[in-house]
Amino acid sequence: MSIANHPDVVVIGGGILGCSIASYLSQQPGLTVTVIERGGLAEQTTSQAAGLLTRIRPSSGLTVLATETFEAIDRLEQDAGTPLPIQRAGSLQVAASASGQCQLDILALRAAEFGRQTEWLDNSEAEKLAPWLALGEGARALFLPDDGYIDPYALCMAYARAARRNGVRFLLHHEVTELVGSGERVTGVRLSTGDTVQAGLVIDAAGPWSTALARQKGINLAMAPIRSHYWISAPHPRMANGGPMTILPDSGAYARPEVGGLLFGLRDSRAVYARPDTLPDSLHGYRFDVDPTGNEALEAGYSAFQHQCQVLEELTLAHYISSISSYTPDSAPLIGAMPGVSGFLVATGCSGAGVGLSGGIGRLVSDLVSGQTPFVSLNDFRLDRFGPVDSFDATFIQRCAEARARKRSG
Repeated sequence: MSIANHPDVVVIGGGILGCSIASYLSQQPGLTVTVIERGGLAEQTTSQAAGLLTRIRPSSGLTVLATETFEAIDRLEQDAGTPLPIQRAGSLQVAASASGQCQLDILALRAAEFGRQTEWLDNSEAEKLAPWLALGEGARALFLPDDGYIDPYALCMAYARAARRNGVRFLLHHEVTELVGSGERVTGVRLSTGDTVQAGLVIDAAGPWSTALARQKGINLAMAPIRSHYWISAPHPRMANGGPMTILPDSGAYARPEVGGLLFGLRDSRAVYARPDTLPDSLHGYRFDVDPTGNEALEAGYSAFQHQCQVLEELTLAHYISSISSYTPDSAPLIGAMPGVSGFLVATGCSGAGVGLSGGIGRLVSDLVSGQTPFVSLNDFRLDRFGPVDSFDATFIQRCAEARARKRSG
């Protein structure tokens, strides 16, 4: 493919955010858009995500973004005439601790505010939905039937197909090495081939690699590359009939069925992270210096998870998936422009929720590009909301890692 010639917008990154943004931008008449990706589409963090889709989030702004993702999925299915591999099995939130049950109560109240259905289940009802669960005395279970999970690769490709149908160009296997411009204005990007692509606007949606790019213009993105990982068991009879995904705040775990087995993730109690300037071009096969196999994290979280998973000792672990999530100190994404820098927008820092927020982020960025009033307030996602930070500083990176350790939602 020839190098793009001065599109209105260049989107850096062909993951789920870049493709979602492109699909929404493609709906603006006359706007020319080019997506530039170092490898192939959805090859990096997107392909390694667990694909959880929860509508009700810790804040109203995040809930609005997540709701738009479900609406985007419905539109993508309708426009293509084929269903996406989404499991609309709901989510089950289970807690016995006072803090965990408080989280469930808040979740139920927020769901009511947004008109979403919830149902409190007794132990037998919850364990019927998820036969591997062990609720225990005093536990409460909240079921949200409108949630689900999806193959993130398939969703990303659906966004990309929609964008292509509307004329978006995809420049794959081309690496952006530099933001070009004069003064405080970005006017395009330079590729590893030496070619320059001029554009009216550049959008940095490069996931954990966004930080190094933005730093070229003196922008320190308030996020860090933090380990996110999960395990998948071999098939087990208790998972044969599928079921909802389950969020377990007491043990800092989540789980869902996966091809007859159980997929489960555990929050790291020990911070495991990387520096933004040490990331390889590909995350496949990448291992962190600390606990590279995940065994320490599994041992640390095993006892608490076992109390809630009655079949854990019966499971044979077949796969371990370790990747990177870009976490901010408050676990909310970074979206928009940095004051003082023109021609440049950022959409990153999704803190493990990129798949679930993808539609909302795509729509919000499209609103910013068009100049219309954003469909959701930008205040919670501003790039400068933490004040000055050094995204390469170990203390700041540790702060972001602690945000992941505190996370108890899906």
